[in-house]
Amino acid sequence: GQSPDTGKISDAAVRYVFEKDGVIYHVTDKEFLPGDEVSCSIDFDERYRKMQSHTGEHILCGVAHRLWGAENVGFHLSEEYVRVDLDVYLDREKVSLLEVEANRAIRGNHAVTAWYPASDELDSLTFRSKDGIKGEVRLVKIEDVDLCACCAPHVKFTSEVGVLKVTDSIKYKGGTRLEIVCGPDAVELFIKEHAALTALAESFSVARDDVAPAVERLRAELADTAYRLRRAERELMAKKLESLERTDGALSFFFDGGDPEAVREFLNGAANLCRVAAGFIGKDKEYRYIIRSDRDDLKSLAPTINGAISGRGGGSPAMITGRCEADRGVIEQFFNNYK
Repeated sequence: GQSPDTGKISDAAVRYVFEKDGVIYHVTDKEFLPGDEVSCSIDFDERYRKMQSHTGEHILCGVAHRLWGAENVGFHLSEEYVRVDLDVYLDREKVSLLEVEANRAIRGNHAVTAWYPASDELDSLTFRSKDGIKGEVRLVKIEDVDLCACCAPHVKFTSEVGVLKVTDSIKYKGGTRLEIVCGPDAVELFIKEHAALTALAESFSVARDDVAPAVERLRAELADTAYRLRRAERELMAKKLESLERTDGALSFFFDGGDPEAVREFLNGAANLCRVAAGFIGKDKEYRYIIRSDRDDLKSLAPTINGAISGRGGGSPAMITGRCEADRGVIEQFFNNYK
């Protein structure tokens, strides 16, 4: 679940490392010849970041195991974050507690040690592990926090992790999928999110702590405005419907925007006054359409209509919906000549 180290082989950058049939391959940006003598170096900044992140994952899972008996059933360490799957569902309150306790363990500066226990010692120990381990087992112990089978590199003391932040938590396969960042990755996230929060606070002219209430007030105001707009829209459509005259032909109507449900209701009324009522929402040759009729079979007419207005869509005999890319004049001409 962890991406490999990178670094250099002489002056060639190691882009990726993989194993196949027991052979370890280093993919570099320059070619070497058999017999070339080379020097090798690891990008330790990258390795140390992964050591911090992997140790942070052990701490998180150790705390989750202690508090709720959770087992780690999935793990991935990418360049941006660590993903952990637990077999126990944790709600938001428990995730917050998990984060607090994990950071408490980090600040505790507990020693981290790794060793290969003899078989008799291994049999006497209780540790977290994946099922089906064969051969030698390497244990990683975080004093008073966790004991886990693992072959990855870790830091020597938990304080080296720095800080751990849970960035996402979702219910996943009956358990919980968490995404976390540690150390410098967490610091970078704090800096970025603090800047974003500060910008929001300035735009609302409030303190950072008051951004959430300010956003909620704006959301409520927008919802109220949208409700009033929809109500006014329906009133205007009702007035327009009253002004229509009955015809044996088709009528077409154009709306720059608005509530599709309000347009649908308008067309239901207009269909009582004509053979076909066609509504188009949009502009500049990009329209969504709703077409209603109580007299003609629109389902069978859909290919003809779509062909005339460069559209695609379908539906029932009484209503078809879809999209078209025709000029307004072309659409109006087709329905004005509809027979």
